[in-house]
Amino acid sequence: MPLVTFLLLFSVAKAQTYTVYSVTGNAKVVNGKNTSVLQPRKQLSVNTRLLIEPESAVTLLDEKSNKMYSFAAEGSHTVKQLIDMTRSSVKNISKQYMSYLVKQLFSDASQRMAHPDTYMQVTATSYRSATNDSMLLSRIAQLLPVDGDNSVEDLLCKADTKIDTDLDVHFELISCETGLAIDRNVKTNTGSYLRVHNGTDEIVYVNVLDIDEKGNKYLVLPVDSAATCAHLLVPPMSTISFKSDPFIFSDNPIKETFILIATQDPVDFSILMNPIKKGRAKPIKLGVSRNFYQVQ
Repeated sequence: MPLVTFLLLFSVAKAQTYTVYSVTGNAKVVNGKNTSVLQPRKQLSVNTRLLIEPESAVTLLDEKSNKMYSFAAEGSHTVKQLIDMTRSSVKNISKQYMSYLVKQLFSDASQRMAHPDTYMQVTATSYRSATNDSMLLSRIAQLLPVDGDNSVEDLLCKADTKIDTDLDVHFELISCETGLAIDRNVKTNTGSYLRVHNGTDEIVYVNVLDIDEKGNKYLVLPVDSAATCAHLLVPPMSTISFKSDPFIFSDNPIKETFILIATQDPVDFSILMNPIKKGRAKPIKLGVSRNFYQVQ
């Protein structure tokens, strides 16, 4: 290979940078003996060394190649090593959608989070329309058996209801005090956080809907006003803990059903606060997992 060509290729490789899209859990940049907290928006090179702690995830955007890389490899690795380990599960996205993600990442909107207690319509875009989001509700209903006597919410809260889930996902609620999975019977005012297991070979976006026996709803993880779901991303074949978004069980004895919803693309999860009804469903793969608790 001519020296000029070699130098040109070396220069291009050296100039390659990646933008940190999201960090779930704890991750750091290693610089010799020093470390600094890794945060979204930071620019990394292939030689940047990251330290990813257990049950944590880092997602990078490659704006040149329109690719999204998501890592959950515990320990210290360079960006190049992480990319080499995950090439088989990289997510390819369009140039237009990449531009949208980057724009939202550097906007104030991406930083605004909320736990909706009523339906919160997020601004629709050409990439995520309100119509597509509403079809999510119909798709959930489609996974359940036909039952004219019960609402979809009632069926979801029945332990014997059979659900034909598409994606291999499940979860536990972890005690903030002990770090152990919470049993079916839980004390009032117990602090906990969500741990999600993604058994698929692709990125999923998740949230958990809590429905109590009175029909009240609550979203465990907050939604962002830009609806990019960057903070709700779980890498392929990984276990991720959402420790930064803890919640507390009811202060009164009550039955609660927690329902994990996983999708392959970002959705406005706040729509789950609406009544879930059957209708025209978007043909999307959906993961559903449930855990039942008695607060006492």
